[in-house]
Amino acid sequence: MLPTQELSQVAALKQPQDSGINSTFLSVLLLLFVFHILTLNAQTNLETFSWFNEFGTELPRWLLLSVTDLGDGITAGALILICLTYKPQWLYRVIVTTLLCALCVHFFKQYFDAPRPAAVLEVINIIGKARYEHAFPSGHTTTAFALAGVIWLLADKLWCKLSVLMLATAVGLSRIAVGAHWPEDIAFGAILGWLLAYLACSIAPLSTLKLKYQYWIIFGLSMVVLVSELKNLGEDPFSVLLFNRYLIITALISLTIYMCSKFQVSNKPKQ
Repeated sequence: MLPTQELSQVAALKQPQDSGINSTFLSVLLLLFVFHILTLNAQTNLETFSWFNEFGTELPRWLLLSVTDLGDGITAGALILICLTYKPQWLYRVIVTTLLCALCVHFFKQYFDAPRPAAVLEVINIIGKARYEHAFPSGHTTTAFALAGVIWLLADKLWCKLSVLMLATAVGLSRIAVGAHWPEDIAFGAILGWLLAYLACSIAPLSTLKLKYQYWIIFGLSMVVLVSELKNLGEDPFSVLLFNRYLIITALISLTIYMCSKFQVSNKPKQ
């Protein structure tokens, strides 16, 4: 078995060193800008919302709640931490992306304080909690596209990049289907998240810590996610959404404990 330091060096070599902007990344950004420009027209924004929101009535309630919850900070955090157990070198860039995303979304929501569809429309399909303010931009969509952007820039498999992009798109559209956001909120949130991913990957380096330290940091972050979710325990009735969330967190904790114990054992001196 290779020593931990050598394992870290080997893993680092397997990472794509150039996470700079490329044509495919720019193409996605261009499409998002086009969508955003179209939604700036009030009539187009309303008609697009009406179509997707009505379409949401044709889909199972549990499916929409499960998809839209993937953009929640706790669920998205648990999922990206699971990714980090396989790619711990991405640690710094994921942390910077998360911080930038939280700060920017909070600033824009407070600055614009835009009304949500439920505060404007009389006829609307709402799934989940009804919300009436701080619509712009969509925090779920920003989070989903920010983390998808990081994976797009760092992953070397095309299927992986396309998968996370489609998943982020599904999260964004689900926010319209559940009646939580206007299309313009989704479009701007996607652009913001995509750009923040590039900014984070430009200013933050790949982690060069020993693997055991990287995994202990991931384990610590996993505990933060778990505590954050347990704080909400009992506030909402048990549902498919909560079941999915606890299942993901359980998988995360189990995986990080396994990886930490694995490297702890490998570092013990042989008798």
